[in-house]
Amino acid sequence: MGKGFSLFVAFGAAAALAGCVGLGPRRPDPQLLERVIADAAGQVKRCYRMPRVARPARQIVTRLRVRLGPDGTLVQEPEVVAQHGITPGNQVFAPQMADAAIRSVQLCAPLTLPAELYELGWNEFDLTFSPALMG
Repeated sequence: MGKGFSLFVAFGAAAALAGCVGLGPRRPDPQLLERVIADAAGQVKRCYRMPRVARPARQIVTRLRVRLGPDGTLVQEPEVVAQHGITPGNQVFAPQMADAAIRSVQLCAPLTLPAELYELGWNEFDLTFSPALMG
């Protein structure tokens, strides 16, 4: 799935899905999954608001784990699973960047995703927020 997830670069977006976890015994069709990923990233992108931070903070990339119910609502608060690009000069902004990512998912929920994916056990994925790629 690595190459297909450079789509946040194509979006010039603040958010993109970085990967899927929690897939059930059957995997969804890769083309369907790619389309759903692009759609979900677009939904969340509209809700992302860059916090007022110094320019170096834009280098911080935040990855969240998102768990959804069949109706697209959040089952629990998105969880920060990783942050990259943190330096001594921007580390003070890492919590703000994580909060902005979490808030965007919360504001956009419920997400509209195909019900058939839930039937396959798909309800959990990672979203990667990379403000430096917003352009």
